[in-house]
Amino acid sequence: MDTEFQDMNEKIIDHFLNPRNIGELENADGMSMVGDPSCGDYIKVWIRVQNETIADFKYKVFGCWGAISTTSIVSELAIGRHLKDAIKITDDDVMRELGGIPENKQHCSLLGVQGLRSAIADYLVRDNHRKYQQRIDIFRSYGYDIPAIRERMTRIIGQQGDQARILDIGTGKGHLAIAIAQSGKKCTAVDLSPGELYMAQLNAVHFQVDEQINFLEMDAYDLQLEANSYDVVMSALFIHHLEHTEQFLAEIRRVCVPNGLIVLSDINEHGKEVIQEIHAREGKQHETVGWSIDRVIDWYKSHNSELTVINDECETIICTQNSK
Repeated sequence: MDTEFQDMNEKIIDHFLNPRNIGELENADGMSMVGDPSCGDYIKVWIRVQNETIADFKYKVFGCWGAISTTSIVSELAIGRHLKDAIKITDDDVMRELGGIPENKQHCSLLGVQGLRSAIADYLVRDNHRKYQQRIDIFRSYGYDIPAIRERMTRIIGQQGDQARILDIGTGKGHLAIAIAQSGKKCTAVDLSPGELYMAQLNAVHFQVDEQINFLEMDAYDLQLEANSYDVVMSALFIHHLEHTEQFLAEIRRVCVPNGLIVLSDINEHGKEVIQEIHAREGKQHETVGWSIDRVIDWYKSHNSELTVINDECETIICTQNSK
């Protein structure tokens, strides 16, 4: 026997000679490519997901017996597992299931595990974007084009240099932050909800702008940011959710530099009606506990701020320089 195979146990030999689940999935829910075909082992992985469980796992390997046998065992470990459990599969699990791997081949176990995790990540990004796009399409069917309004907001700050420090407060699923990044600028996006931030990050990955956005979990009433630290402070569809709107507006003024740009947008009366109708069709209610955008306008006027007001069909955008 070739000395390279002398340390292989029967299970490793079995998975090498009879690799399980090998092949390719058409219209896969998640896909990944791991390794470098020009200089070593390389695998492609495809997964099918049903009810958040891996229903199928297929792969192709360009590499040695170690890459083949370890990826084969990863496929068996993954199929039938819930995503939250499948993503926890480790190299140790692979080696334990195979009854040990020769030390010079232990690095091969990384490929199958990395391929699995990357395919799951690809699925999560795709699935999140599908839901994101469905929501946008529902709003558009009512004449409410959220991405178009966010792009309009970014045009307002178009004269700001690429080095401008931009803050998006209450980013939610990241609509505004993504529009800012797509315009070529970097920004910091904050939200108190870990769930919303997670979805915003997935959306940013889908649009390939995740490196341009710094996502932070933070309370809008008490931003853990230095005073006068941002040249532009923005927020969209957030104010009507706030019980203490004036406290929020004061916090915006604190973190924005003197004479910096403040750009806020929120639903007008027609937008409120549209959102209430959409939520009612879904058996939900849309509560508005914060100030209306008109009351925000009055607040700024009472502080002697000069305002530019832009009325869209469903939202009103206001723009002002920060006066302290």
